[in-house]
Amino acid sequence: MYKPSYRITPYLLNLIDQASSLRTWIELAPLQVAWLPLMQKDAQTKTAHFSTSIEGNSLTLTQVKAIARGEAVDTQENQEREVLNYLKAMHWTEQHSKHTIIEETIFELHQIITQGLLDEAKIGRYKIKQNYVVDEKHIKIYTPTPPKDTPAAIKDLVAWLNNPEALKLHCILTCAIFHHRFVSIHPFSDGNGRLARIMGTMLLYQREFDLHHIFSLDEFFAAGRKRYYEKIQQARELDNDLTLWIEYVAEGIVATLQKVRKRIEDLQVTSSHPVNLSRRQEETLRLLRDNHSLHVSDLIKELNVTRARINQILSPLVESGLVMKNGESRATRYRLNIH
Repeated sequence: MYKPSYRITPYLLNLIDQASSLRTWIELAPLQVAWLPLMQKDAQTKTAHFSTSIEGNSLTLTQVKAIARGEAVDTQENQEREVLNYLKAMHWTEQHSKHTIIEETIFELHQIITQGLLDEAKIGRYKIKQNYVVDEKHIKIYTPTPPKDTPAAIKDLVAWLNNPEALKLHCILTCAIFHHRFVSIHPFSDGNGRLARIMGTMLLYQREFDLHHIFSLDEFFAAGRKRYYEKIQQARELDNDLTLWIEYVAEGIVATLQKVRKRIEDLQVTSSHPVNLSRRQEETLRLLRDNHSLHVSDLIKELNVTRARINQILSPLVESGLVMKNGESRATRYRLNIH
């Protein structure tokens, strides 16, 4: 079975303590329920943007948000497809966050991420030709696991992930270790980086560290893209001692959680009216989170309420700034107020 090599340093322990304290603050934050769908939508679009940008997708965050709202964007079809696939994969991981990660999980996510971008023969199937990692000058710097050894290597990694000892580890360690080992195996012909990052996110969901799915670790990786690749390679050059890599991922999680806390604090300040949400209003916000905008008739149908009742539900949400109203009369549509 795969056995990762690393040390638990005082610096790492301090980072884990900081991350845990921030997580607790976020879990207990006032107005959490009111702002949750906005935070989730924001995290989804940021994750899709930053993870695909690491791999060279040139779409801006504004363009990705537009795609998430279902709007047309003037761009190459494959770039839009990458983003749409990643958004779909994010939704899939949220729905399956309670499920144990097995080999079929990896195949399913690879199919979602690469649909329409790879030949059908390569989607959800291990590589059959040797692949390589190259630097910015296209010089080979690393040779991943050979194709013939790839299935066994992934099975070994999944077995480690689900064994009792690994289940006892803090999820920051599990996330970092899995991420590095997966990109080192590089099991598919394409999509390995995106898949490693989304599965790292899924592990945080699974271990209930990002319980409400509201932060994007990929933003940290993308902000220092060169350092991200250097840290992956550094661990390989240190005979796969993952200590510095794990510390780097932990730094990213702390920085990301600090941004989430700041975002929540800013949202609390900018709310024009405090809101105590009813169950119907919570449902309304979730519907608007999952759709770029909805007509009143859509909400009436989804919530199974009258037109008079939908106005009672929507008015406080609009007044508080949680929801934006666009258009007049029968053409009126509603969307989450995400900047």
